[in-house]
Amino acid sequence: MPSAEKTRLSTRDIRLAATIRARPELVYRSLTSARELTRWWLQGAETDARNAGRLRMIWPRSSGKAGAPAPGFGEREGVFVDLEPARKVAWLWKPARGEKAAPALTSIFVLPAKGGSEVTWLQSGFPSSAKADPLYARYARGWEDGLAKLKLYLETGRTCKLESIDLEAVRILTARKRK
Repeated sequence: MPSAEKTRLSTRDIRLAATIRARPELVYRSLTSARELTRWWLQGAETDARNAGRLRMIWPRSSGKAGAPAPGFGEREGVFVDLEPARKVAWLWKPARGEKAAPALTSIFVLPAKGGSEVTWLQSGFPSSAKADPLYARYARGWEDGLAKLKLYLETGRTCKLESIDLEAVRILTARKRK
């Protein structure tokens, strides 16, 4: 019988999904417009929202639980590689210093759903080795933080750029608003 280490897959994915009470067009604009990105998530952004258009994102320095650094990626540059208005946004990132193992492609799928949109955030191809666990965990936290902030912003108009947030916290916050 093979050992667990030998049967471990060579890559793994980050796949996050949330239903957002907002039209797909609003979700798409919030992910492609520099103005919108800086309203709910980023300190700064530059976007040329067309296929092969330039993208630059600057995350704020923020703190998480107990003052620990919150998810964020500093400053990153890339290009839009697959845009389908109100359906899909894909970013191809330039490699960050010291992160050669991080996959370059991040895709966000937006499907119409009852009362809004079903949003799936995907980054595929992270090494599955134990040595890559911290990198994988950092990206998973960062993308969940982004999806949670997108949901909070589109459903309530509130933002929390300087604090880390997760989807469970947003579920609680938005449930309170509905009552």
